[in-house]
Amino acid sequence: MQANISEKSYAAEARYTNFYAGNGIAWSENGQHFYCLNGDVVNQVDVQTSQIVCSFGVNVSSDNDAGNTRKSKGVDDVEVDEDNIYCFAISCEHLVTAHGSGLLRLWELSTQKLVKLWKAQHKGPVVQIEFSPCGKIICTSGGADATLRLWDFANNSCLCALKDFPGPALLLRFHPSPLKSEIYAVGSDNTIYCWNYDTKTLLHKMRGHISQVTGLSFQSAAKNCNQLATVSRDKVLIVWELEMEESKWNQLKVIPLYDGLEGVTHLKDGAQLLVACRNGKLLQIGTKTWKIRDLLLKTDFEISRLLYCNTKQQLGLVTTEQNILIYDVTADSKATEVELVKQLVGNNDEILDMCFLGDNDRYLAVATNSKHFKLYDTEQNMNCKLIAGHTDTVMSLAASHNLLISVGKDCSIHLWKLSHTETCHLLPLTQQSNCHTSTIGSVAFTHNGATGFATASQDGSMKVWQLSRDKREENSYSFALRYAALAHDKEVNCVTYALNNKILATASQDKTAKIWASEANTLLGVLRGHTRGVWCVRFSPVDQIVLTSSSDCSLRIWSIANFSCLKRLEQECTILRAEFLDHGKFILSAASDGLLKLWNIKTNICVQSIDEHTDRVWSLAVSTGSNRFFYTGGADSKLIRFGDVTEAVRNEVLDQRQEMLHQEQTLHLLLHAQEQLEKAFRLALTLDKPKATYDIICNFVRKRDSDAVRQLVDQLNMDQRVALLKHVKAWGTNSRHSQIANLVLQHLLGDALLNNSQKFYNSGNLVEVLTPYVQRHFKRVSELNKDLAFMEFIVKCM
Repeated sequence: MQANISEKSYAAEARYTNFYAGNGIAWSENGQHFYCLNGDVVNQVDVQTSQIVCSFGVNVSSDNDAGNTRKSKGVDDVEVDEDNIYCFAISCEHLVTAHGSGLLRLWELSTQKLVKLWKAQHKGPVVQIEFSPCGKIICTSGGADATLRLWDFANNSCLCALKDFPGPALLLRFHPSPLKSEIYAVGSDNTIYCWNYDTKTLLHKMRGHISQVTGLSFQSAAKNCNQLATVSRDKVLIVWELEMEESKWNQLKVIPLYDGLEGVTHLKDGAQLLVACRNGKLLQIGTKTWKIRDLLLKTDFEISRLLYCNTKQQLGLVTTEQNILIYDVTADSKATEVELVKQLVGNNDEILDMCFLGDNDRYLAVATNSKHFKLYDTEQNMNCKLIAGHTDTVMSLAASHNLLISVGKDCSIHLWKLSHTETCHLLPLTQQSNCHTSTIGSVAFTHNGATGFATASQDGSMKVWQLSRDKREENSYSFALRYAALAHDKEVNCVTYALNNKILATASQDKTAKIWASEANTLLGVLRGHTRGVWCVRFSPVDQIVLTSSSDCSLRIWSIANFSCLKRLEQECTILRAEFLDHGKFILSAASDGLLKLWNIKTNICVQSIDEHTDRVWSLAVSTGSNRFFYTGGADSKLIRFGDVTEAVRNEVLDQRQEMLHQEQTLHLLLHAQEQLEKAFRLALTLDKPKATYDIICNFVRKRDSDAVRQLVDQLNMDQRVALLKHVKAWGTNSRHSQIANLVLQHLLGDALLNNSQKFYNSGNLVEVLTPYVQRHFKRVSELNKDLAFMEFIVKCM
């Protein structure tokens, strides 16, 4: 028992999952939360921590991984099928969602409760929805019927249906003043329509754009606001002015910007305009001089949405890869400045690789299915920085203290260094293009100081590079090719260095792993034995052994001395990644079914299985400094941190054992003294002692105290009744105990039949199990009754 409680154990400490899948996104008025659409839920995300605070949706429950059919938090606690959300809108107090089923659901933000539910009455799905400034009216736009409907949800009524335009309207805006009853909508003909929804009359038609209008901003929230700006993908900004005499919107200024435009907002009481371009540029335009100034030059990010929080004076740019960039905006009468303060990753896609760097493994670099990789600060709420530089997907990362190497599908190698002056920032040192003829799938640094690195490609080649530094300049690095080798016949999946840097190993889809001399192009040995491709190879930090993982569902441990297979560990499916833990005492393996397994090398036993991922686990990052925690990432986009809980689990097991011994001692004392039998009965059920519970009931039966037996059963809760039913099953297998078993069974099933809410009697099909025993005992008693009647007849006839 002592050996069992001292085994290694890990548990998930934090989970970082996708919270945004594109399309709908909104920023709360106080600037503390984003509301992001993610399939069938709307996630409320804390801006500071990037964590999901709560979720709104019909399938939301306390356990988000319970499946597609989950319990709703709504007015009816019934199980519902998945109902995707097409769009949503927020006000100060409420959130409204439009679903694929054609229903509108109104949620209260403070309690996360569903307060109203009604049918949208549109033909086809609702494609856009908006709250009025007062938060009491909702406007919905139908996707097929070219109709706007306005709803007064407080009075459960539809105020009007507006139909005088070609729909659908993909952009809706209420006039920002609650004193004006105007709604603006952009039709499919790119014309902006304005209605008075009190009188249900069409007031204005504003024609000027020739492509989809993506942004509309009013100069102020005053009732007499007479200027608004619109942008479109026709690369033109149009400023409109309301002529009071004619009551007509006219074009005040048409400004061609020569880039696709995705959003516009007014700053500084309408004195300045900010315009977001598709290619990542941010432009400032003065509403008096109409001068254009670049605030952000062209970046590697494509912008899909512009958000502005007036309370915090912050700007949010949403990229096409579902990342959110937050900027502080400093505006004065002359100029506006923006400073990047926060980056949120809404969707990781597949996590392909990760590694630690920095002092005490503070930073975590993560490569996803993107040309940008992420740098997380693990000590600052996982604050993230997007690192741009590659032109195609980054496939692999390797780090040595403050240096980082990234490689990918663009066949280039980039060398980075952690900045000492800025937190969570990488400085680009040098790069080389066309380093391989195909995708570079793996890279490895030398240990104990970065003197070189090795890269492996999908074309079967391996290259070893010499890294050098100019001592006169701190950030002057260069690398040169030492040698190249055609390492394998097929794609090379992994390359790694031994701890002494004298040898390195490669793993390939050709079912072999090879050991090489790192100083010269010399093959030392071939590890043959796997029946399918080898995914990963690792050297032990303490022993002269090599670990490989393969698609043949096995881990193999090889001797470096003679390249023979020493051990083989079997798993149920392809093992994609493996790492040594706790100074080589344990092996952590990650499989294609998302299961993590922890193996004891000495005993060849799997001591723990961790089921946190739902898809392939591509990457593991183990903290080399402490070996107390590690991160995992995979195709399910989950980034999970695991911590060492061995000591806590050991203490918990010891406490449970001590408590059990104390309860057993108390039970023996009570049975010996024949006192407080009710307490002894409950203790026996807790400790799962069928013999003790049988003796206690027998004691009452001998005294012919049937009321005490009845009272003993009635005082039990549901869990205790289930435990007692299991004891009845154990008694019923022996005819000597059948009387007591049937007596207790009569009380239990009688209560269950009278109270339909008590379904415990069929837990684990116990009734079906007990039925044959009860029938056998009944048949035996019936035969005894016949024999007894026959004997009585014989005695009377004598």
